[in-house]
Amino acid sequence: MKIMGINRLERSEGKVEIVTGMYLLIFLILVLTVQQQVNYFALTHIFMEDALAASNLASAVIDVREYGISHTVRIASAAEAFAIYQKALQENLNLNERWEYGNKTLISSPVEILQYTIYNVEKEDVTICSYDRYGGYSTWKVENGLGSVYTPDGTRVESTSIYSRIGFTVEGILGVSIFADQDNTVDIIGSMTEETEG
Repeated sequence: MKIMGINRLERSEGKVEIVTGMYLLIFLILVLTVQQQVNYFALTHIFMEDALAASNLASAVIDVREYGISHTVRIASAAEAFAIYQKALQENLNLNERWEYGNKTLISSPVEILQYTIYNVEKEDVTICSYDRYGGYSTWKVENGLGSVYTPDGTRVESTSIYSRIGFTVEGILGVSIFADQDNTVDIIGSMTEETEG
């Protein structure tokens, strides 16, 4: 009878090892799936960051006449700059006419422009021209605002700059949708200096 008890104990230990192994395998699969999702999110972030910076730069249509006269870099027409930004963003993100991205695993909803703002610096004053997500336009001037005005992403405005923010939905693990947004500020003078130095 002792031998039968030991034999039963050995069988039970084998079942426990199999169950433990299965749980470890499931846990490993879950960790790998989460890691893959994190990699997708990181890839989307980098992709969006580059597209926003390029689109902001494309819309930096400076007033050449003003620059030739006073060496002031400013964007003369906010409407023209915004139209160029929209076209550049659509092309840089490879969006269709409904502003949808082809690969639904990266971006599963239409891309939406949440904010587009121009910060024109003239001497010590900052004139702000902004479009909201509904296309509403507003403009205001901050006298002696140079160095004390910040874009929504925390960038201090020290020269003419463009800020934009977009929103989109990313498909998460097990079909969970996550709304994400990406923003970017481009300092036009800083960008021009980097190009001439580089």
